[in-house]
Amino acid sequence: MKLIKYITLATLIFASSTSCKKILDITSPNEVSDGDIFTTVSGLRNARIGMYNTLQDRNYYGGYFPLIGECYTDDGTTGGYDVIDLNEISYRAVTPANIYITQTYNAIYNTVYTANKIINNIDAVPFLDAGEHDNTLAEALFVRALADFDLLRFWGEHWDRSSPFGVSIVNNTDVPKEPVARSSVEESYQQIFTDLEKALGLFNSDAGTQYATSLSAKALLAKVYLYYGDKEQAASYATEVIESGSFELLGPDDFHKIYTTKLSSESIFELVFDPQNNSAYNASTYLRDDALRSDVIFLASADLNNFFEGRPGDRRADLVDFINNDVSIEPDGRSQKYRGETTKENSAYIIRLADVYLIRAEALGLDGGIDDLNTVREARGLDALSSEDFETEGDFLNSVLDERRAELNFEGTRLFDLARTGKVEEVLGSGVQPIMPIPQREIDGTNGVVEQNPGY
Repeated sequence: MKLIKYITLATLIFASSTSCKKILDITSPNEVSDGDIFTTVSGLRNARIGMYNTLQDRNYYGGYFPLIGECYTDDGTTGGYDVIDLNEISYRAVTPANIYITQTYNAIYNTVYTANKIINNIDAVPFLDAGEHDNTLAEALFVRALADFDLLRFWGEHWDRSSPFGVSIVNNTDVPKEPVARSSVEESYQQIFTDLEKALGLFNSDAGTQYATSLSAKALLAKVYLYYGDKEQAASYATEVIESGSFELLGPDDFHKIYTTKLSSESIFELVFDPQNNSAYNASTYLRDDALRSDVIFLASADLNNFFEGRPGDRRADLVDFINNDVSIEPDGRSQKYRGETTKENSAYIIRLADVYLIRAEALGLDGGIDDLNTVREARGLDALSSEDFETEGDFLNSVLDERRAELNFEGTRLFDLARTGKVEEVLGSGVQPIMPIPQREIDGTNGVVEQNPGY
């Protein structure tokens, strides 16, 4: 991908070996070679943290990637200072020149690039313990798979395995200026499966849920297999995560701790920020008590309010405020998941236990998934449902999707759920595209080697 030539290796050099902190010194990639980074174990360790740092980019899991997807759907809308590129998102009329889409695309490929650096150079690191070698390689494979999956969900026709419109699979850094054509959707999925399954065979330690582990790899495999359409595998991997005993759902009175504490019992993979390394979540979804619409980039839509009004007793409604806002924001509201106006160190919740329960519920369907659906409902203050509440599998699927919306709004899943189940036009309107356009800079920079998505 031609745009990869702009990616900096600074994140690989100056990142702390103990926490994901912002990079204060910038070094040109032309001044740093792989031979300098991967000649020592400490260099590899810095590269590892640098890889996680790229996940924290504001345009990726530092805030914008999940929030853009939400505000393209019925969960959200946009505020800001009447910026055309933001308006395109809320109008569901995104163009290939949209700066938010372009920056997110670049940020995710930056993560792919840094993961590739580790994958391709780790064998050259001298005096590296075999266990650390394998676990670090597993983490890099997981991160690359996650990034490829996010690229596929946002820019590829992920719901159609026969589609040629997958993503550009980049597995090396040898020729960063050479354009890479898009792979098919099937090929894209197979790359993701290959990386995750290889990672599972390599993990040998657990550094905590702020880093990739074998269980986060299994949880991601459950999600990818669900998107792929292999429900048996999705249910199997979800079961391994649920029955591991490593995670626990919080109850109706304390589930809000997911968002007010770090690494709750529900977190399977959570990116942790700190006061010196803020995420963009608070500043872009809440900011301050008296914020105006022009101050807040990503707002909760009035439609989300209507949705929760139809779910009496659902305690998750407390996490969206449609009352205590400036009149300029009404009738829309603000998510309360990312409060913390002082430190602005809100986490990115990439994989949570409730998500895995709902993955298994959907994969098992009406005959076997009701218990999992009810497990999540009851943990959030709702009554259990019975098989008599559903006439068809379609009814059950709609209930699962509603539960996913209630649970995961403003965490970046709504657009993907609608797209993979073929409900984008039904819910969002006729002619709405289910994926984003490939940035025009990428089309032009590769001289058309990377093709645009149909309809753009």
